[in-house]
Amino acid sequence: MPAKGRGRPKNPPTVKKMIKEVMPMHEIFEEDELRIYNDLVGIYLQDFETDDLSSGDMDDIMDLAKNRVLEIRLLKSAKGQDDGIQDISNAIEKIRKQNDKIKEGLSVRRKDRIDPNEYKGFSIVNLAMAFDDAKKIEQMETLRKKKVEQDKMIAKREGYKGNSEDIDVEEDDRED
Repeated sequence: MPAKGRGRPKNPPTVKKMIKEVMPMHEIFEEDELRIYNDLVGIYLQDFETDDLSSGDMDDIMDLAKNRVLEIRLLKSAKGQDDGIQDISNAIEKIRKQNDKIKEGLSVRRKDRIDPNEYKGFSIVNLAMAFDDAKKIEQMETLRKKKVEQDKMIAKREGYKGNSEDIDVEEDDRED
């Protein structure tokens, strides 16, 4: 008889929930820092299909957001300080280098997942034709709207004689 609680959970948490809630970031960050962390994670996750994310991607996204918050914390602590600024500057530089490596790794893994055959046979001509079709539809819609507007103006002015009854119009200019 199998023991309960063993094996993979039936409904594992979503990637977003895993990154934002399951990890104990609330124990690391202050309230305002936690808000920044969660916002950054949300922004970073927009660049990925959640089905394509690996555990390495999740770790990298969490590290990127965490490093950015720590960088902000260091910058805040350096404000108005003259002593110790070198140590803070070195720490920020290390964080930025680490972030560059993390971003490069994420980028490489994302490129590896792209199916090169997905866009095979797709060329600039296809893009140009799609753009032309979209532009043509847009112009036709604009033309239709202007025609409707013109018809309304013509209907509104029906029976209008213009300024033929003005004082300064001479007799031979009148059509009556």
